[in-house]
Amino acid sequence: GQTAETSIATDDTILIHDTSAGALRKMTRANFVSGVGGDNTPAWKVSGNATSVANSTATKLTINTEQFDTDNKVTSNKVTPGEGKFQVNIEIHAADNTDTHVFQIRFYKNGGWYQGAQMINRESNDVTMSLIIVSNSTDYWEVFCQQQTGSTINVNISEFSGFKLIGV
Repeated sequence: GQTAETSIATDDTILIHDTSAGALRKMTRANFVSGVGGDNTPAWKVSGNATSVANSTATKLTINTEQFDTDNKVTSNKVTPGEGKFQVNIEIHAADNTDTHVFQIRFYKNGGWYQGAQMINRESNDVTMSLIIVSNSTDYWEVFCQQQTGSTINVNISEFSGFKLIGV
C-alpha cells in the first residue's frame, strides 16, 4: 500500500549512511544535488556587429548582442568565466565580399594570443573554432581577428559561446 514517489522537492530530506561514523546523516535534496557535479554554468552565447579590421592588424571584435549569459560573465567585449574547464565555440564572418579571404580568429586569454584558427583562399567568409580551456578566477577572454586581404574589411562575431564542463 505505499505510493511511489515520482519527484523529490528541493527541501525534501535524504538519508545517507556515514560509514566512518556508523550513523545516518540527512541533507536536503538541494544540498545533495549541488554537491554531485553541479550544472554547466556559467554559460553564454553572444554575437557582435561588424568591426573594421585593417590589413595585418590584430583587432578586438565587438560583442553587442546577448542571446543568454547565465551569470553575467560577458562585459566590455570580453568574458570573465571564473574558475573551471570550459567548452568554447567561436565563429567569425567577413562581411566584405573579397576575392581572397585570408583571415583568422585569434582567441586571447588575459590580453595575449592563446590560440587561433585560420581561413585561407576559400569561398567561405566564415572561420570557426572550438576549444576546451582551463580558466582560473582572474582570467578573461577576448576574440580578435587578423586578416591579410590588402585592405580594411568588416568582420563580425557570428557566435561566441561557451559553458562550464562538469565531471572533468
